[in-house]
Amino acid sequence: MVSNLPDFLDGSTYRLVESGFVKPKLYSESICLRCRGRLLLCGKPVCPVTLEFKVLMEAYRDIYRDDIQGASPPSVFVGRFGYPKVSIGVMTPPETGDTSIYDYPERWLELGLEDILRLRSRLVYGSKRYMVDLPRKEDRYYIDVLDISLSRVSPEVEMAFERRPIKTLEIDEDIIPFGPRAPVKSLRLGTLKIDYKVERIVSDYDLKAVDSVITLYESGIEISRISKIFSVGGFGLKRNRRLVPTRWSITAVDDVIGRYLYNQVRNYPEIDRFLVYEYTALENRYVALLIPSRWMYEFMEAWYPGTFWNRLGSNVVVEGSHEFGRPRSEYADIGGCYYASRLATLEFLRRIRRQAGVLIMREAYPGYYFPVGVWSVRETVRRMFRGKPLEFNDFRSAVDYIFSRLKTPRRMWNSKIIDYMVRQKKLTDYM
Repeated sequence: MVSNLPDFLDGSTYRLVESGFVKPKLYSESICLRCRGRLLLCGKPVCPVTLEFKVLMEAYRDIYRDDIQGASPPSVFVGRFGYPKVSIGVMTPPETGDTSIYDYPERWLELGLEDILRLRSRLVYGSKRYMVDLPRKEDRYYIDVLDISLSRVSPEVEMAFERRPIKTLEIDEDIIPFGPRAPVKSLRLGTLKIDYKVERIVSDYDLKAVDSVITLYESGIEISRISKIFSVGGFGLKRNRRLVPTRWSITAVDDVIGRYLYNQVRNYPEIDRFLVYEYTALENRYVALLIPSRWMYEFMEAWYPGTFWNRLGSNVVVEGSHEFGRPRSEYADIGGCYYASRLATLEFLRRIRRQAGVLIMREAYPGYYFPVGVWSVRETVRRMFRGKPLEFNDFRSAVDYIFSRLKTPRRMWNSKIIDYMVRQKKLTDYM
């Protein structure tokens, strides 16, 4: 079966799909070289590479030069390549004033994919490479980057580069795409307005990182801001502080807050009926089933042909991860979306002071041709749970309804929670 795969596929990782054939989850870069945006071999309505290139070229009229002056949203980023020696730096557009919208995902759910790309492609990333123990040292460049992450407004930034910025495509489901990058030669800051509520936490070298995250979360600081400070090593005991690649910090913060919320939710009474929520955003549909039970959670995704992670497939690919009774200890197979969705779910359960079993199903349609980061999952699930649910008195009716709202055939959703509910028997069933 594997021998019949096209020679441009990387056969290192495989998933079983509806047709019974084994198809690769990851593909080699050579398919893009063969297509070059002309033949749309990937099946998308628009080539994501040429789309980003088009948006980037619009931005290059302002940013393809040896230096840049602008207001950072504020935005900082830590790369993961070469760990433990990684890039750390600042992103800024060639604009002044309030540029917060460029790095404020909590406000992006009403935007389209192209709008987000247009914003992000104008962010220029200037960075230097350091070992991850940099936060334990008195380095002027690091202090400036940390101060930017603490700012409550868009600080003025001047960066001179060692060479002109170039665009390196880095496509990732967890992080948000951004514009060209270059090694920074010098960094100068204008007037900063530090958020002193945050600065107090960052200046406390006796406060553990987990406690720092929770304290800021409970004080109303946005999760996107907390993950940035976490990434640049702003939390924890002085001897333990280190840089954390942004991709990892996003999931770490979602996991830390999720576990904190779970410890409260597990003590609440169970909901008394079956509830169904649904919401659609950015060419993704979400349907959630809440079950009267102790805590259990499952997040599943169905990727349609033509979506980014199923660009060569001809069938819908479904995968998921779950936990029963307590937060899972092993990293979820489907990545950071699992933790982002779980956080939003536990926020909702804490708000209504109930616990439940929760199954969330996500369908990604062909219009979702470019990943924009796990923030979209977190914010969509948050928005979904602000809506009014449909109520059902029995499990079968609720399940029948959710599958009537999904395009993917029921037989493809191998849900552990549904299987558990079908197989378990309660004492009342025998009475």
